[in-house]
Amino acid sequence: MNDKELAQQIEALLFALGRPLGRKELAAMLGVETRAVELALAELGSQSGRGVVCVDDGKEVELRAAPEAAKLIERVRKEEFAREIGRAGSEALAAVLYRGPLTRSEIDFIRGVNSSQTIRTLLMRGLLRRIPNPKDERSFLYEPTTELMAQLGIAHQDELPDYAEVQGKLAALEDAYKQAEV
Repeated sequence: MNDKELAQQIEALLFALGRPLGRKELAAMLGVETRAVELALAELGSQSGRGVVCVDDGKEVELRAAPEAAKLIERVRKEEFAREIGRAGSEALAAVLYRGPLTRSEIDFIRGVNSSQTIRTLLMRGLLRRIPNPKDERSFLYEPTTELMAQLGIAHQDELPDYAEVQGKLAALEDAYKQAEV
């Protein structure tokens, strides 16, 4: 595989996984030597006139919007932040606050609809953060941020209104659901 093909595969991995990757991790995923990854990253870095760039901090690389697109991204984000989070955002936040951390599919199940766009908006606003799922490397968990708690005026989740009561009711519902599955 030549440097250009390897660069395309690295770019595809960075896009698909949506997280920074180290050189050793990339080499292992692609079944190549670290030196080949270095050459492919140089190829990827030399490409210009694109909407995304490969940002390299020396340890990890990740895809980011190109500096030329900064004004567009800023305008779109301002429009996004100007809108209310609405009912969908409130439902997703309540699920994560009272039941989280949760996977996207768990949030979807609780809400009864696809929550991808809602979660993206909450991530962009800094109200949720995405963390690795220790039970399944293919998925992520979403948890509340300190920014969300500060906006709610609480220091700990257990300060949420009726937190203990809601936790008890949720546990009872989950038990009933598991019993119904059997």
